[in-house]
Amino acid sequence: MLFSTNQYQLMLVIYILVHLIPVKPIKNDGLHSKNRKRIMPNPLTEPPAIDPIYEAQFYCNVPSISERSMEGHGPHYFKLISVHVLIRHGDRYPLYAIPRTKRPDIDCTLMPNRKPSHPLLEDFISHMSKGSEAQMDGSLSSLPRYPSHSLCEMGELTQTGNYRWYSAGSDQFWRTDSENFE
Repeated sequence: MLFSTNQYQLMLVIYILVHLIPVKPIKNDGLHSKNRKRIMPNPLTEPPAIDPIYEAQFYCNVPSISERSMEGHGPHYFKLISVHVLIRHGDRYPLYAIPRTKRPDIDCTLMPNRKPSHPLLEDFISHMSKGSEAQMDGSLSSLPRYPSHSLCEMGELTQTGNYRWYSAGSDQFWRTDSENFE
């Protein structure tokens, strides 16, 4: 069957129109209906081969435990990038004043006979009270060498805060030894 040119063009237009008909039905008001069915994808993800938290806890020592773990003998695929030593400061006087409130009466005088106290506190006080004999940088010479006033300044460490600093420092001092440093 041979088609004339006009018939062929008509069939081509009909063929194109058939493929351009929208798939979604149109409502009477002219808006497309909304499909409310939600498909929640379930992506297949493999669990990590190595749990980094477990390995970090296994490799690193915890400050409250005095035993050593695998220090210096890490897995071959570990690479030391950095070392972070975090020491939280002890109790401090508030860093800012709250409006329309009375300043708290916190005594910041360091006294070795008041609890909590560290064995090194008395030596620290005697050393810092030497004044001009202590070698201090010129810009620091005008500042008080240690808290010796009854009312704390903003953000100043209390005696409990100083005790915690001394404890953290002495714990770290006794934990380190020359065999860890190569």
